[in-house]
Parts: sequence; C-alpha cells; structure tokens
Amino acid sequence: MADKLIKNFSKENCTTYIDPIKYLWQIINNSKIRLKNTTNEIDKIVHSIKIKDSHGYDEISTRLLKISAPCIVSPLTYITNKILSTGIFPDRLKFSEVKPLYKDGDPLDFSNHRPISLLTSFSKVIEKITYKRLYHFLDQQKLMVNEQHGFRQKASTETAAFSLLNTILLSLDRKSLAGRLFLDLKKVFDCVDHDILLSKLNYYGISGTANELMKSYITDRYRRVVLYDKFFNKLVSEWKCIKHGVPQGSVLGPLLFLVYINDLPRTIYNYANSVLFADDTSIIITNTDAQEFKQTTDIAIQETNDWFHSNLLTVNYNKTQFLQFFDKKQNKIPIQIITSNSIFNNINSMKFLGFTLDSTLSWREHVTALTLKLNKACFAIRAIKPFMTTRVLKMVYYSYFHSIIMSYGIIFWGSSHFIINILRIQKRIIRIMTNRSKRDSCHQLHKQLQILTLLGQYILSLLLFVIKYREFFPLNSDIHDRNTRYNDNLHSPTTNLKLVQNGVLYSGIKIFNRLPTSIKSLSKDPKHFKNKLKNFLLEHTLYSLNEYYQVTSK
Repeated sequence: MADKLIKNFSKENCTTYIDPIKYLWQIINNSKIRLKNTTNEIDKIVHSIKIKDSHGYDEISTRLLKISAPCIVSPLTYITNKILSTGIFPDRLKFSEVKPLYKDGDPLDFSNHRPISLLTSFSKVIEKITYKRLYHFLDQQKLMVNEQHGFRQKASTETAAFSLLNTILLSLDRKSLAGRLFLDLKKVFDCVDHDILLSKLNYYGISGTANELMKSYITDRYRRVVLYDKFFNKLVSEWKCIKHGVPQGSVLGPLLFLVYINDLPRTIYNYANSVLFADDTSIIITNTDAQEFKQTTDIAIQETNDWFHSNLLTVNYNKTQFLQFFDKKQNKIPIQIITSNSIFNNINSMKFLGFTLDSTLSWREHVTALTLKLNKACFAIRAIKPFMTTRVLKMVYYSYFHSIIMSYGIIFWGSSHFIINILRIQKRIIRIMTNRSKRDSCHQLHKQLQILTLLGQYILSLLLFVIKYREFFPLNSDIHDRNTRYNDNLHSPTTNLKLVQNGVLYSGIKIFNRLPTSIKSLSKDPKHFKNKLKNFLLEHTLYSLNEYYQVTSK
C-alpha cells in the first residue's frame, strides 16, 4: 500500500506546456535579499519552533533540537551562512517522510489523501531563515497581489471572506448581477513545475545565488510514504525522486506556491475580480446586463483555464461550482457554463473557507448547520452538570459552544435574523449552568458568569476586525478636508439596500461610530480597546443592535 501511495503522490506530468511567462507583468532586475544572518537570529528561530516529538527520517525531533540548542547554535549558524552564500541546499536535508492525511470520500481511494511531509528539524531552521529573507523581499518590492490571502502576514480567512462578500454586496448595491465561480484544483502543490517556478522567481528579481538556492532546495528531493499497521509496525515505501511540486508541511513550500500562482489574478483583471486563499480560487463576475454577464463569465473561465494549462495545473471541473447572488428585487438568471471538459450549472449554495454561502446571503443554511452542532453542545453540558463545578462548566462552554459560534466568522453571519435560534440555545445553556428555569431572565446570569451574549460577542469581534484592518475603514478626514466634529468617525458609505447595511463594512462603521468616546479613543491600542469594550458589553447585556444604539445614545 505504501508503494502505491508514493506512486499516486508522485506525478510524472500534469498537463500541456504553453509559455507561462507571458502572464507576468513586472520585472525586478536585481535580487536584494540579505543572505547573511547572526548567531542571535538562529538562536531565536530554534527557540521559536514548537516542541514536537514527531521527526523526519533522521529521527531528530524539535524537542531534541531545542535541548541541544546551546551546543549547536554556533556551528548551525556557520552551516546556514555557507548555504545562503553558496546557494547549495544540503542533499541530506532533502529527504522527507510522507504521512497520508485523509480528506474525504472513499478512504481506499489514494487521491482522497493529502501528502504531509515530515522534514528534518535542521531543514526547518534553514528554511525559516530563507523564508524571512524571501518574504521580506517580496513584501518590500510589493510583488505579491492583494487578491492572495493565504500564508501571508496581515491576511487571513477573515480578510478573504470580507473581500469576497464586500465585492458582491457593493455590486448588488449598484444593481449589478453578481456571481462567484469556485475553481477546485487537482493536487496543486504536487503539480508545481520547477522550471516555471524558477523562471518566475528570476523574473521577480530573485536571481543569482538566491535563485540557485531555490533551485537546489526544490530539485533532487526524495520522499517515501510511512504507514503503520494495526500492530503499530512501521511500513515504508521505497525512496522516490520528486520531479514536480513543493513539499507540503515545509516552511518554504507555501510561499513558493504563492509566487507560482501570483500572476493568476492579473490574467482576468479586465473581466472579473478574484479572491485567493492559497489554492482556493474564487472568481467574482459582475455586470449590469444579463447577456454581458454570461459572456464575461465565459471569457473569465476561458482565460483562467488557459492560465492553468500554461502553468501545468489542472482544474477539477467535477468540483467546480458557480453561484449567482441576488437580492429580493432581482431575479435569478439561467446560466450554464460550458468548458472543453464539462458543463456545470448555477447552484443555490456552496462552501467557502468553512462558511456556507447561499444565493441571497441570508446565512440560513450556515446558521442551521451551527444550530445542530450547538444542540449537541447543550446536551453535553446538561449531561455533565450534576458532576461539575461552575468553573468547569464554563471551560466546557468555551470549548464546545464558544469555539463553534464565536471564534470564527461571527462578523459575517452575526447580523442575520436567523441567529435568534442560536441565541435561544445560548440562553438555554446559561440557565442549565446556573440551575434556572426556562422562564428566568438571563440578563443578570450573563453578568454572573461573565459570558457575553451572542450579540455582545458579535459587536466585540466586529470592532476588533475594524481596528485591526483600518485600511478597509477610512476616516471622514481621509475623505474630505472639512473640519467637523465627526472627522474622527469612520466614513459611512451611502446605501439603501438592507443586505449591504447588514454587511461587515457598513455595520462595522455604524457600530464603531456609536461607541462611547472613552472606548473609541483607545482604537489605536488594541489590547486596552478590547478590555474596555468587553467590560462595557458585559455591563450592558445586549440582545439586539437596537438595544446597543439606545445604550450608546445616552
């Protein structure tokens, strides 16, 4: 089985070759990557690595590496400097063991497993040094496109979702048709062509020794699959040379992939917007005319398809989907996308980075799915209540309830009127934890337990997003030079569409502007802002935005 898996993971070729360099748009002539490092920097990197007992083929774990740090930092610094100055990555650090990670579907189908590489601990240290130099250069030269949100500092799944949803909402506000095309790529990390990647790095200015180092890092790599039988006996495949791809589980691999796919958004810049999170590719098509909307969709998919062929990547059209968005006053238009490989139609909902998006952005399906999970959490708390203290119950609450509803994405779906079902479950759990009947008010119980209401957590998460990503939320003083008492307020866009008013941009601005001055003035100090705002929301147990506006207007 291990030998069959390694053959499946190692692809000989991916698709037809067409010159991909024609898609690049900017040339940097000389590399400016600083290759030298210091003993102090190596020491910091070694100590920053998480302690794990897992290891590569050399059986040296990060735990052992960190214990040995005082004795090996100086020679490791010398070796690292030699690697960076000569552009030669050691062959013995290019061997990795692969553990198949099951994704979904038939577990006996090898294509449903993702290969996770376990590299040597020493390789991670050298990769981190190289990563810092490469990322700094790309960031300093502003070479990475803004459409990419994966594996980047100051970007996240939240910024990706905000970019996609805000683009759609603004289009609907202009009475335009809007649709999202989601492209699923086949084994994208394993299909990265080394020659194309090195050409792109050189084109962006990573040339000379730096380019030689990247070439030495990605070529002549070997891997083998490791499995364990039911008796925990180790089963290994033969070592196989990797001719394509970047190693998954590595430090440098994701960044090199971002460079590889970096020019994709420019390909369709004149036809559509795009939002990328690593290999998750979303194309947003907007147009006021139905016929032009269909034509633009066809052009965007054709241009994108050509780019993928040119870069030796393959689209999985069986999993590619199209979703049209519309408000109550718009009608869904029939649209059918035809490619050389398949035909796919407009659907009613789709997944995006853990969210379920529907055509009217009502969040009904997403909230329904959350409700099913939260009912199970409620049952669990009820079952353990007789045996646990309040302190332990709060820990369970934050683990099973809070982590599901309040740690991810509430800024997007927290304004939906369907959240009333989640609010009822939260009240039920609060009453269980405090031995209260279903008719007792929860206002004082939230204060007693120091647990925010659903609406309180929505406001807290939303405003923390606003102050963290202020570039999305300009001040009035940034828009005009008139001196008014509202200059320090965020600039509020004009819209009459309720769907837009419930979005993150409009809601975030309105809620922030209504904050008490004592809290608003702390917006440049995130830690104190969060503490002050949380105390304010605990003091005022809020169940609706109207209650919030009433409290802040006093």
